[in-house]
Amino acid sequence: MINSFYFDNLEDVKKCAEDIICFYSDNDPYVKYEAEKEFADKVATEQILLNGAGHINSESGYDTFEEIVNYL
Repeated sequence: MINSFYFDNLEDVKKCAEDIICFYSDNDPYVKYEAEKEFADKVATEQILLNGAGHINSESGYDTFEEIVNYL
């Protein structure tokens, strides 16, 4: 059992959930694509690349996150 929010080994996150879906963008102005992709490769069971989605926040036009609704 993992008792901390922080992990020494990101792959251990997969022990906490059966399905982990990572949504990320190819043009985030704050987080480099390579960092997003590396994180998703380590923790996700499914990856969703949102082309041109920016930081996936209201500044990028995401007042609602319709893509995630499909997974709820």
